[in-house]
Amino acid sequence: MSAGDTGLLLFAHGTLDGTGGAIAESVAAALRARGRFAEVAVSFSRQSPSLAEALATMRSPRVLVAPLLACQGRLMRQVLPSLLAEVGEDRRWTLLPPLGTLPGMVGIARDLVGFVLNEQGLAAQDITVLVAGHGSSVGTASRDATRSVAAGLARLACYGGVETVFLSEAPFAFHWPLATAAERVVVVPFFISGGHHEESDLPAMLRKGGASLDGTEAAGRRLWMTPAVGRHPAIPDLIEAEALVVLRASPV
Repeated sequence: MSAGDTGLLLFAHGTLDGTGGAIAESVAAALRARGRFAEVAVSFSRQSPSLAEALATMRSPRVLVAPLLACQGRLMRQVLPSLLAEVGEDRRWTLLPPLGTLPGMVGIARDLVGFVLNEQGLAAQDITVLVAGHGSSVGTASRDATRSVAAGLARLACYGGVETVFLSEAPFAFHWPLATAAERVVVVPFFISGGHHEESDLPAMLRKGGASLDGTEAAGRRLWMTPAVGRHPAIPDLIEAEALVVLRASPV
């Protein structure tokens, strides 16, 4: 079965107030415009449409479910499989890996840092990159995925340093001055759906640590926060490439 006979269903976290779907909708629109798949739909864990509602509207005989998630956390390991089991039709759908674990995510983070460097006229060796993840007090999946991206950036061997900070575990984002002694810091939010974590939670924690997010000097240091990784224009490319790999591996 080809991509032209296959539907693609994006699954994202969403928010209870219904405002957490903008990135997923934008990615879906970009993938639809390419016309590679028979149809592209979106679904959410915490807002409408649910996975069951979205699948019910899809007519493709085969559907690839693409999780717009950062890691192999509870949502990926328990919630999503449970939702799919409730729907049934297990021969119809195929689950892709979470977006944040794909190898191309390191390139996404590198590009976001590069945008800041180019705009500000900075050299890579003169800044430290902080990859900011969600983290968790009950599991290591978010931490591991965040550190994996940071390790990938460090292997590029071009930055002054690469560290991690988190919303929900140490080192917390408000302790960013302790995570690095660098005078120039670029923070990459490792969030796929953006939402409140990108718009309010992380900025508030960074400011609590004494930062202005636009590079304005504070206490002799300057910090810039990039957009969340999920906003990078190459995200549809990553999803499409992974979907095609899965199709080639199991064509029927």
